[in-house]
Amino acid sequence: MTDFVALPDKRIRQTSETVRGFDKRLGMAAPQIGVFKKVFVAKIRNKFKPFVNPQIVKYGREETALLEGCFSVKGIYGHVMRPSEIDVTAQDTYGKKVEMHLKGLPAKIFQHELDHLSGKLFIDLILDQNGKLFRVEKDKEGNETLVETTI
Repeated sequence: MTDFVALPDKRIRQTSETVRGFDKRLGMAAPQIGVFKKVFVAKIRNKFKPFVNPQIVKYGREETALLEGCFSVKGIYGHVMRPSEIDVTAQDTYGKKVEMHLKGLPAKIFQHELDHLSGKLFIDLILDQNGKLFRVEKDKEGNETLVETTI
């Protein structure tokens, strides 16, 4: 199994390359596992779907906050403002064009994963939005709570 690429590894901020060849070697990879191609897999409508060379072609006007975390920034969470609806285009693993309208959680997941392909992390957005970062801490009774933190 491949290790996740996470901070402080500087490769997590590397910009990914456009996928040009579609063959059996194209795995469902992402910068988080050290493959710097424009590919990610996201769970959309209860199915894992691959997105190759994904793009957002239209953003909805409404933005909402969602508490996000990430394997690449272990133990850190924060509220990120993102558009609630997006229209996207991508290719499947055979190179066929795919178009989708995403709203709610699927839209947020797509945007989070797409950011990775440009070397952007959710913590960057939180800091740009003057938001707060949190980590999980257990109290004396063992209950988990979010505690403000810095990186």
